[in-house]
Amino acid sequence: MNDLTLLRDAGPEAPTLSPAARSAARAALLAEMSGPVHRPARRPSRRIAVRIGVAAATVAAAWTGAVLVAAPDGPGTPAGSVTLVDFAVPTFPLSLDPAPAGMTPAFSGDADSAGFAEYESADSDDRFTVGVDDEEPEELDEAYEHVDVTERAEVDVDGADGRLVRGVRDVYCEDGLTVCERQRFAELAWERGDDEWVTMSGEGRYSRTAELVAVAESLVDRPQPATLRMGLAPAGWSVQFFKMGRVLTLVNDAYEQQTLTVHVPLPEDVVPLEQLPAGIEAPAGPVVPVTVHGLPARLVPTDHGAGMAGWYLQAQFADGTTFTVQAPDAFTREQVVALAEQVTHNR
Repeated sequence: MNDLTLLRDAGPEAPTLSPAARSAARAALLAEMSGPVHRPARRPSRRIAVRIGVAAATVAAAWTGAVLVAAPDGPGTPAGSVTLVDFAVPTFPLSLDPAPAGMTPAFSGDADSAGFAEYESADSDDRFTVGVDDEEPEELDEAYEHVDVTERAEVDVDGADGRLVRGVRDVYCEDGLTVCERQRFAELAWERGDDEWVTMSGEGRYSRTAELVAVAESLVDRPQPATLRMGLAPAGWSVQFFKMGRVLTLVNDAYEQQTLTVHVPLPEDVVPLEQLPAGIEAPAGPVVPVTVHGLPARLVPTDHGAGMAGWYLQAQFADGTTFTVQAPDAFTREQVVALAEQVTHNR
């Protein structure tokens, strides 16, 4: 995967978009990461604090495996050093009981959002998303002015008043712009608790009212761990965003130009270990063979000019799934490897 692919898949979030613009943008992302079907989901805005600070550093200092290595300064990096400490990726606050058979969730969110969970079936078009917000969702008339609404109704969700919209919307081709077909959907919003609004969107059999309400009534207050997780992170950095169980980006609180990204590319985007990905044809130094999770990996120093120096690491999990780490040159190579050793993926 090259830098342009990473920017396309995991670039920083733009300001809030209209429902129509959000739908088109999400179509392009999903066309790249999941195939030709457009599967929009509303993005919640619940605010949470995700910080790696003094308390985390204090806990980590007692852990004998913590990596406390001063990193050299480099182009574009402020004076100082990186200290790796214990880290836990934010959890999604809700689970389903019973869990739907054959469907695995992936989570997306950012520093200002509790995020949303996406459940999909590998064998069919059945799919739904669950989003959590501390504010009432926008008016449905505005949210669905660009789709064909076939039904609006008030429904009971475990004793709460829910608003339901069903209709047909566009399915986009691989380019994310051309409409290939039309798809039935249902969307449900209700206040599950004080200042806890839940929005669900369903496709396939979950475009039917009874199926979507049944899932809504199975939600329980049980946090779910993120799909892509890191056990170590630099002290003083925050979660910037995480997407679809495949991308996790942290940012330096004191120097926002510095980011750290872990990415699990789709199989078709993986390059062989002995090759360099496009965009790193001319590395800043020799490729360094390393070992991560007991398997051969490679670490490449990079320098794209304008202070864009850093590291690119490609490694594998025990099941053969490839992942990459891109870090600034404020990290030592030992720190990049140590961080990669603590990356897990539970898809």
